Amino acid sequence: MEILAPHCPKCDGIIADQSDGSTIQFDIAHQRETVREALLKLDQNLKLAKAGLPRYARVIVGTGKIRGEALAWLLDAEFRGDVLRVEALESNRGQILVQLKP
Repeated sequence: MEILAPHCPKCDGIIADQSDGSTIQFDIAHQRETVREALLKLDQNLKLAKAGLPRYARVIVGTGKIRGEALAWLLDAEFRGDVLRVEALESNRGQILVQLKP
């Protein structure tokens, strides 16, 4: 019996092989979310991530309205001290890397 690992729908890589466990990844923009729903998912997932062991969160935001709103929300969280650092990746505009507080 063959067990299939979940694959990334964008790059077709095996998701479990894409991280050493220090980074959690979640997608807030590809299930037809509204901006409001995406920001709610962002908040909920960051709270879960902070409660666990990951040091980083890779947030999949797409390249449209959700990206802009999520980036603004995260930069505000960085300013407030809720997260340590926010990096909008130039190599992939559809994701944002967030360094979580320990």
